[in-house]
Amino acid sequence: MSRLKLAPLVPYDEAIREIPEDRFVEVQGQSVYVHDQGAGPAIVLLHGFASTAHSFRELFGPLSHDFRLLAIDLNGFGYTQRPRRSKSYRIEAQADLIVEILKRKGINEVVMLGHSYGSAVSAVLAVRHPEIVKKVILISPPSEFAEKPPWYVRNGIGIRAAYFMIRALLSHPEKFRELSAKAVYVEGVLTEEISEIYRRSMLIEGLKKACFGYAKAFGGKGADSIRYEDVAQPVLIIAGEEDAVVSAKSCKDVAEKVSEGSLVMLPACGHCPPEERPGEVVAAISDFLR
Repeated sequence: MSRLKLAPLVPYDEAIREIPEDRFVEVQGQSVYVHDQGAGPAIVLLHGFASTAHSFRELFGPLSHDFRLLAIDLNGFGYTQRPRRSKSYRIEAQADLIVEILKRKGINEVVMLGHSYGSAVSAVLAVRHPEIVKKVILISPPSEFAEKPPWYVRNGIGIRAAYFMIRALLSHPEKFRELSAKAVYVEGVLTEEISEIYRRSMLIEGLKKACFGYAKAFGGKGADSIRYEDVAQPVLIIAGEEDAVVSAKSCKDVAEKVSEGSLVMLPACGHCPPEERPGEVVAAISDFLR
């Protein structure tokens, strides 16, 4: 019986070889990918799981006319160098990383825009740094993490098995695209080319560290929590009515938790509004920030 063939992990230096140096910010020896475009008030864009800053590509052109956009690859994803320390994958650590990037960019005030998991990071940053964050935009935000995480993120054997399954999935382009497509409602959005960008951006040196880091962040006794009710800034929530990952009810729950929030529901849209309905997302953001 032949062994399952796993796709090799690409060394980090090789993975970023053709990316311009000005797309990276160094934070305590770590290279962090930042797509910095436009001029005006700053908006920080944070992607969701198994995604990258590339997921906001359709927003860059329209919004960069009036705003400075900083789309950042979070720890464990895209072209940001994978940290070795497990605590770097906690939500609070991700938020702290964003603050350090803003310091190096000389930016004192921002609007936080987060998609899915990025919404949780954005909310935590808004609570921890109200002097920096003036408004918050949450797209497809999960209302909470499961109270009891799956068994495989609560013990070493399970985590290793989960890592092997993730590595196996990433080794098969068709299976990866098939699974990823479940998050998208609008046909034709997740092309083979786009799916490959996301798949290859995960097959980078440090994948195992990232998997173990996130398992500890979501699994142990000190599991991360989201406290949207502590966000005091004005909040805009954008969600797809056909979201199969984070339900419309979950997004409505978040809208009820925040003290000053408004909700925009997009019909015929799944979990990825910036890619599925970019025009409507841009319009909602522009109205909110006007």
